[in-house]
Amino acid sequence: VSEFDTLDEYKADIKAKLSETKQKQATTENENNVVEKVVGNATMELPEAMIDDQVENMVDNYSRRMRGQGLTMEQYFQFTGLTMDKMKEDLRPQAEKQIRTRLVLEAIVAQEGIQVDDEAVEEEVKKMAASYKLELEKMKEYMGEAELKRLKEDMAVQEAIDFLVAEAKLV
Repeated sequence: VSEFDTLDEYKADIKAKLSETKQKQATTENENNVVEKVVGNATMELPEAMIDDQVENMVDNYSRRMRGQGLTMEQYFQFTGLTMDKMKEDLRPQAEKQIRTRLVLEAIVAQEGIQVDDEAVEEEVKKMAASYKLELEKMKEYMGEAELKRLKEDMAVQEAIDFLVAEAKLV
């Protein structure tokens, strides 16, 4: 019982989906490798407060995910034997890497004059609204101005990644 009339159609669909997934994974891996190389060549000093803030954001995000699964952070710490201090210490290198990556990509956005127009943002919000089965205006209302601005910045950063990948292929 499925949407397909024959077993061959079903197999072809599975094969196409697996191929698409592998292609997406390869693209993402390539993007990550190029960005990592560019970020690795960048030198910068990061203020400790900036790293601390990122660590706190990561802990907050992790806490929200745990609550979504019905666990409190205290329960998580009991199960894993971790402490908040140890968790923060473990997250610190990742937080620093995320900040470095974002700063380098934002610098590329500025240097290359990458801009995302409002129509592209609108199209992305439409896709998001469709995936949540919401009306466009309702989605915008839920997001608010700050989130829409962040989306626009994130889209510009993705364009910077696309630019770097294209440049890496030309070299």
